[in-house]
Amino acid sequence: MKSLHVIYHLVRADFLERVRRYSFLISLGLTIVAGYFFVPATNADYVTLDLDGYRGVYNSAWIGSLVALLTTLFLWYFGFYLVKNAVERDQRTGVGEIIAATPLRKAFYTLGKWLSNFATLAAMVGVLALAALAMQLIRGEEMHIELWPLFSPFLLITLPTMAVVAAMALLFETIPGLRGGFGNVVYFFLATSVFDLPDWTGTDVLGITVLRSSITAALSPAFPDYTGSFGVGFAPLGRVRTPFIQWLENFGYTPFGRELQKFRWEGIAWTPDILLKRLAWVGVALGMALMAALFFNRFDPAGGLFSRLALRAPAAGRVSSGGGRKPLQPDGEPETIPKAEVLLPAPVHLTRPATASMRFRQVLLAELRLMLKEHHPRWYAVSAGLIVAGLFSAMDVARRFILPVAWIWPLLIWSAMGTREARQQTEQLVFIAPHPLRRQLPATWLAGVIVAVLAGSGVVVRLVLTSDWASLLAWMVGALFIPSLALALGCWSSSSKLFEVVYTVLWYIGPLNRVPLLDFMGVCGQSVSTAMPLIYLTCTIALLGLAVLGRRRQLQI
Repeated sequence: MKSLHVIYHLVRADFLERVRRYSFLISLGLTIVAGYFFVPATNADYVTLDLDGYRGVYNSAWIGSLVALLTTLFLWYFGFYLVKNAVERDQRTGVGEIIAATPLRKAFYTLGKWLSNFATLAAMVGVLALAALAMQLIRGEEMHIELWPLFSPFLLITLPTMAVVAAMALLFETIPGLRGGFGNVVYFFLATSVFDLPDWTGTDVLGITVLRSSITAALSPAFPDYTGSFGVGFAPLGRVRTPFIQWLENFGYTPFGRELQKFRWEGIAWTPDILLKRLAWVGVALGMALMAALFFNRFDPAGGLFSRLALRAPAAGRVSSGGGRKPLQPDGEPETIPKAEVLLPAPVHLTRPATASMRFRQVLLAELRLMLKEHHPRWYAVSAGLIVAGLFSAMDVARRFILPVAWIWPLLIWSAMGTREARQQTEQLVFIAPHPLRRQLPATWLAGVIVAVLAGSGVVVRLVLTSDWASLLAWMVGALFIPSLALALGCWSSSSKLFEVVYTVLWYIGPLNRVPLLDFMGVCGQSVSTAMPLIYLTCTIALLGLAVLGRRRQLQI
């Protein structure tokens, strides 16, 4: 009972600290807005569940399952980043030093943090469940409310998935090498790989297979021409050929252009087999929370599973004839301590006063050194290999594959832009320097641009040699857009996590999967020919303006 009492108070204190922050309220507000758009109006020109032109009647079962499914996918990605700060916050605020001095067991600590993460995500799920109830009344297609079909998908599909997300966030925080920006990128690809696993593996952590099987069983007998399509996400219908729809058609998009056909679905039949499979994920999450205790170092740099004792006991001294103790040399003989030397002052030379341009160059070089100094030689070897690959690969391969990889490799460099001062707690030193807006901020941005230019230099040389000026323009815009995005998000959030998430998602959907609308690098011929570089150039200018406003806000705090 005492152990449960300790865990309860740990969870309660951590949960209350989270929900009282403005960031949680902002996330909750955005979640409510997302819940409104999860259920399209009956005359809306978009769908959130693509069933090849069909949709369910807006009864309690359909709206509850639709909102629960989209909530699960939304928090499967972004919920991880919302709660992946529990251990880091204790270490940053000094609470970890207090915990290290108490007899609190590591397993109790990790269980408490896991439950706190889960409670935070469950609170957001509860708000969206109430939003689903409101959306059934707002859409007004069927006013009769059935509580179990409405709320059971949140309880049995979304919450077990949130338990896994909460445990993975805790596990990543305790494993060395995954607690920082690299872990944020790894989780995104790990979360995305879940969709590629076949159904027979039984790894339906998101509950998509359960919903798809139930909906397909109700839809196929009523509409024999149903192809089995089951796509989750926002997709325009194109029933009215607006200028936006016509512009999308330039990228190869072909909308339905017809009315959706409705069918009735009464919800999932919750069999014991389905319930056991869903509850099993809670057990998996509990196992990961306990596993995190093995890697947790209890805020001791010398602790943890992977740590080694770096300090060795000093060799025993030998008493000299004078009664004193002298340190021993490797051969066992007493070491002779040199006499203190008198240090003379260094000669002083008058130097020419630095001009404004010289001072800016010094700040720029300092920013470059700060960006590049902490990386292992292997990192530079990979960067050089990407440059060489861009120079000698086929043009199509260099644009479609080498350039995206070259511009994801310096991700952790760009993510520090605008956040280094807050992370290192040097705001009071940096922001009182002369001209922080006119000198230090442009130097940071220009250093980020130089990193982008160097990383993609192999491809740009090929573009110049082949006189592909349209693609060269897109490349130049991409080199300006990336550091501008990093600086704006860093100045406003004071955290590298926001850029790491936003940029990774944008990079994965756009350049890597060659979606022209999100292709800010110009890897697709369609994006280059449809003036997308000019659009991203405009976005770059807007982001620079936001970065200046964000830094000005930081100076006034």
